[in-house]
Amino acid sequence: MAFLSPKPLRLGLVCLARLTFEADLAAQWYAQAQALLRTLPGVELQAVEKLVVEVGDAHDAIADLQAKKVDALIVLSGTFALGGLAMRLAQELDVPLLLWAWPEPPEQTGKLRLNSLVGLMVNASNLYKLGYRPTTLYAALDDPNCTTTIARFARLAGLGRDLRQVRIGLIGGHAPGFDNLAVDKLALRRALGVEVVDIALPTVAARAKGVPAARAQAAGRELLAAFDDTSEVTPAQGELYAALTIALRELAAELKLDALALKCWGDLVEAYGIAGCGAVARLGNDGLVFGCEGDVLGTLTMLIAQRLCGTPTVLTDLVSIERQSNTGLFWHIGCAPLCLAAPNQPRHLYAHFAGGKGLTAGFALRPGRLTILRLGDDGRGHLRLLATTGRALETEMAIRGTVSQVAFDSNVGAFLDELLTNGWEHHLILAYGDIVPDLAMVGQMLGIPLRVMRET
Repeated sequence: MAFLSPKPLRLGLVCLARLTFEADLAAQWYAQAQALLRTLPGVELQAVEKLVVEVGDAHDAIADLQAKKVDALIVLSGTFALGGLAMRLAQELDVPLLLWAWPEPPEQTGKLRLNSLVGLMVNASNLYKLGYRPTTLYAALDDPNCTTTIARFARLAGLGRDLRQVRIGLIGGHAPGFDNLAVDKLALRRALGVEVVDIALPTVAARAKGVPAARAQAAGRELLAAFDDTSEVTPAQGELYAALTIALRELAAELKLDALALKCWGDLVEAYGIAGCGAVARLGNDGLVFGCEGDVLGTLTMLIAQRLCGTPTVLTDLVSIERQSNTGLFWHIGCAPLCLAAPNQPRHLYAHFAGGKGLTAGFALRPGRLTILRLGDDGRGHLRLLATTGRALETEMAIRGTVSQVAFDSNVGAFLDELLTNGWEHHLILAYGDIVPDLAMVGQMLGIPLRVMRET
């Protein structure tokens, strides 16, 4: 699960200048900028010490940064500079870019001293017309937005870097009839670098059946103890549940998978004897991102959202809305991570699915701020993102499964219309916290359009 434990980002930094402006002042501020960025957590700064003024300087800077294998680059307009310099840096390094300019110094001398902002505007326009979508920043060194934006840029550039190493195991394909969840594996790898590893469902069933009974019994005691109510679970089902959990955990480790998507119903019940929802809930609780019904892009959404919010996320269905209260009910059969259960409410393990051949988790999700999101396919081979925000309410568990009543910040009817009119996949992801600003930046970096619904 390396994706959820990122290594530091190697952040390149260059400062452009032109000698007709106050390059000496730019050099002084550039030294201060380096000192500031070296304090950012999770960043290994790789700064080019010399100001980049001429094309030859740009060649030297490129060679230096290539040798240091930078993951992302900040191009600082110390002063106005020749427009070709930033273009050359962008094309040769081909990493996420942030273009930064700072305000004019407050002391006036009768002439424009830096002209940094115009340099930023020229570079942003040139690069846009070349097909790049750099992040931009206009802020002084002592502006809190300066370090906030650069820290976010570095964190999300690291996410983009690490996506190219992600491996998602797809067990058994997608669920019957859910063709909207089908994934074009080569297109996904081409777009983001994500690899989808096919795993036959009988392979998983056979592996679980091969877990020794004594080991399953011992593990089962600990696994079942995580639930407050297991009254419907027979000893035989408890052993099947424990063995399946063990098999899936070990398979993910052996294949070096960052996440898994499981077809589950009804093939797993037929091949093994129980559905996988309860095992998914437990493994998600332990940090293994696990999507159900073979939803690879939904699972990838969970993986990205967990990296951004720092806590496990939930793949679920929007099963009803109430326009008057502007709320929606989210439900799924019982696969949410256990750590997201509402406090002071029981966590059930039910045997209620496929003729009593669960086992599925049952509880209400804890209250809190949420981002509701989805990475999907527009049906023409292009990735897209959808997001809105809301608040998970105290929810009465009137139906079995994992449930949450959510008060939307946007208009819930308009959100539903967006889902239906534009053919979004029926699974949505609930992530605790507001990660929309991060999604906007990472979508820009990755070239994925984001549709945000905010206001009611």
